[in-house]
Amino acid sequence: MSSATLGLDGRTALVTGAGSGIGRATAIELANAGAVVGCADVDQQSCKSCAEEITEQGGTAFSYSLDVRSAADFDSVVSNLLLRTGRIDVLANVAGAITARGPILSMRDDEFDEGLTLNLKSFVYGCRAVGTAMISGGGGSIINVSSGTVDGHAPDLGAYSIPKGGVLQLTRTLAMELGGDGVRVNTVSPGYISTSMTATHYRNADGTLNEELQNAVDSEHSAEIPLGRPGRASEVATAIAFLASDAASYITGQIIRVNGGLVMPL
Repeated sequence: MSSATLGLDGRTALVTGAGSGIGRATAIELANAGAVVGCADVDQQSCKSCAEEITEQGGTAFSYSLDVRSAADFDSVVSNLLLRTGRIDVLANVAGAITARGPILSMRDDEFDEGLTLNLKSFVYGCRAVGTAMISGGGGSIINVSSGTVDGHAPDLGAYSIPKGGVLQLTRTLAMELGGDGVRVNTVSPGYISTSMTATHYRNADGTLNEELQNAVDSEHSAEIPLGRPGRASEVATAIAFLASDAASYITGQIIRVNGGLVMPL
């Protein structure tokens, strides 16, 4: 299914983390499907670049500096986007990151709090800021991006995987609370996807790309994936665009795994 067939013309979407990786691919995919897109990221220059790319391709987009750790930031962005477009039909909660590594027993409170705020509380802030607007507008679609770590073991990544597990419960809870108002809420759970975040695994000390290490890491992961390769950000974005559209009109409270078959829960 191409983005052009999803029919998001006349709708407005807000995408967090739109400056890079899955967020950027999602903003572009939704714009290609016809949506007006609010591109939001803590890196103002990168989200401006994303909005400019959409505009150059004939779409309509606005860029916003957004620290998803701030509820006030979310409220401000949502208010401005509503003033510009009159509605918000889609929220793609994408922004997140691995903030600390190490065993739970030795993790400092501030390290866990940082991961919890960035990877779970921020999703609550976004859903809360957008939810009322969606109800007033007659419905909408919220897509929360979780992580493949929720389906398996993730030693030394507790500050990331535990909040990401919470995103699944947030999705289920909101699907129940908002379903009667026409708001669908789902989760996309990416597997091993080649993005700037995964690239941190194969960087030299000076930040340059270590292609030999990249190939080794990719090969190691690919050996465990039935499709035999890492995923692409655009493939996750396609799943998000599908859930945003009327093609998914009877899907809510679900987790869609874009993982090449790495995990296949019953």
